Amino acid sequence: MTENTTSLVIPPGLTAQPPTGLVTAQLLARDVAEAAASAAWPGMTEKDLARWAEETLRAGGSTGLWTMVNVGFGEGSLKCFPTEMPSDRMLWNIDCGHIDVHPVVDGWWGDCTRTLVIGDQPDYVEAKANIQNIHDTVLAAAYPGMPANELWGVFNDLITGTGWNHMDRLGNIGHSIGQNVSYTLGYIDRHNTTPMWGGWAVEPFIGNHGYGVKVEDVIWFGTEGCIVIR
Repeated sequence: MTENTTSLVIPPGLTAQPPTGLVTAQLLARDVAEAAASAAWPGMTEKDLARWAEETLRAGGSTGLWTMVNVGFGEGSLKCFPTEMPSDRMLWNIDCGHIDVHPVVDGWWGDCTRTLVIGDQPDYVEAKANIQNIHDTVLAAAYPGMPANELWGVFNDLITGTGWNHMDRLGNIGHSIGQNVSYTLGYIDRHNTTPMWGGWAVEPFIGNHGYGVKVEDVIWFGTEGCIVIR
């Protein structure tokens, strides 16, 4: 969705296209998150998948991580936070989970989450489809310069009355992101009225009493519209 930006105050130096460095870092994050979600097998632990993802990120050009690789299987999928270390919890043959990766490439930070489902348990399959639909709808609602809390409101309206809970510990669905920085413009939550320009990670996270599902991509809020880097 692209709104008329003529009445908005555009930050000096902002470009229509996302910086090459941000794109490179984010596409690496996307590739590894998707590969990890596909490569997960029953019997592996959260630590196993996190280690595999970190090694694959480094092989792909990441010089480090700006925060740890987050992995949650089963009840571990109810949490995704920088203090929640991957554990020895094993992936079952009928299970769901997620992986959130954070590479650094030439100083630019990437951030991508993907949900994985093992087996054909209908509730898990439906939950994965639900979060993807919610995510895509939120992304489509983005426009340059919009207040962060307006985008949060789109998400909140989508889950109201569905039975899904918002699982983020801080009540947000994302944050600003750029070169050697994140969170500087705040979170995408119900309180933040900051106009959204530049890079923002969008990461809706829903769940119930037993499991959670999450998807994350980065949007560039540029001078001529929004570009999802994925």
